[in-house]
Amino acid sequence: MDVTQFDATVNERVAQARKALDEARSAGDDYLSDVHLGELESLARVAAEHGIRVEGLDETLAAHGMATPSAGLSLVDSVIDLRRAGGTPVQ
Repeated sequence: MDVTQFDATVNERVAQARKALDEARSAGDDYLSDVHLGELESLARVAAEHGIRVEGLDETLAAHGMATPSAGLSLVDSVIDLRRAGGTPVQ
């Protein structure tokens, strides 16, 4: 798989996870919502580690009180970035 295909695959999986999260939230399924948030967080970590920019992913995670994993940043830096974005870190 080349880099472009890898980038496209990550972006596609993020789109699928966002859709599934929206559906779970609409259905009131908190457990499934948490599963899809975890999937988005994992995909965000993969994207950060490979320098892939996924449009709106940071905002999606922040809207649910989750920090965006950032390559090269410590957890403290990630929490500071989240607070600047108006989110609240998960304990």
